[in-house]
Amino acid sequence: MDPIVYVSLGAALAAGIAGAASSFGVGVAGAAAAGAVAEDEKNFRNALILEGLPMTQSIYGLITLFLILLVSGILGGGFKFAEATQENIIKGAILLGAGLTVGLTGLSAIPQGIISSAGIGAVSKNPKTFTQGIIFAAMAETMAIFGLVGALIMIVTGVGF
Repeated sequence: MDPIVYVSLGAALAAGIAGAASSFGVGVAGAAAAGAVAEDEKNFRNALILEGLPMTQSIYGLITLFLILLVSGILGGGFKFAEATQENIIKGAILLGAGLTVGLTGLSAIPQGIISSAGIGAVSKNPKTFTQGIIFAAMAETMAIFGLVGALIMIVTGVGF
């Protein structure tokens, strides 16, 4: 397979999977936020913060997309791995792996949205639980951070800048 296919798939999977998961997570939390605000408008600030937490996985996907496009030269006007040499195919496969890592760990936005939704419900009943709600939701975020770090290591050591 041509290196451009690996590179393009890596970039698309990083941003696409993480973005879709973030959309789902924000949607779940947003439904809970709408209900909490309907009960009491004072819940808006806390609900908005908790609702936004699952969005960060899409940021990790976007960062990875840009890094993949940058190191491959696509985001500079000249694709560095145009020849289908064994070395270029391996570099393309590494970038595909990096994108897939971020995309799959970005699926953590879905349970994070569910946790945030529960946090929104808890905060609307007892505002003192806001910090705990953030901490619970941040636990799901950890997997996405691990994925981003892993992808950065793959990009830097496997392809370089």
